Amino acid sequence: MQTPSPDPLDAVAEAILACKLEVPAIFLLELCKPLVGCMRELYGVGEPIACALLGSERAPALREVLSSSDSVEELIKRLEQSREKNALSVAR
Repeated sequence: MQTPSPDPLDAVAEAILACKLEVPAIFLLELCKPLVGCMRELYGVGEPIACALLGSERAPALREVLSSSDSVEELIKRLEQSREKNALSVAR
C-alpha cells in the first residue's frame, strides 16, 4: 500500500515558514496571481531558485501550487495566518 503524498500547499508553506520568508513570499505570490495561467510554463525558468529555496524534494509541490489561482490564494492565506499567529505570540 502506497502512503498518500503530502499536500503540496503544506510542503511549500512549511518551507517558506522555515526560512522565515513569509512577507517576501506573500508579496511575490500577490504579484504573480494574474500570471497563474502561464506559471506552469514559466516555472522552468525559476526551477533552480525553487530547488535552492525549497529543496529538490519540495520544488515539484511549488509547481503544482502555482498552477491554480485557488492554490496560490490558499497559500497566501496560510502564510498570512501564520504571520498573524507569530505576531500575536510575540506581543504577549
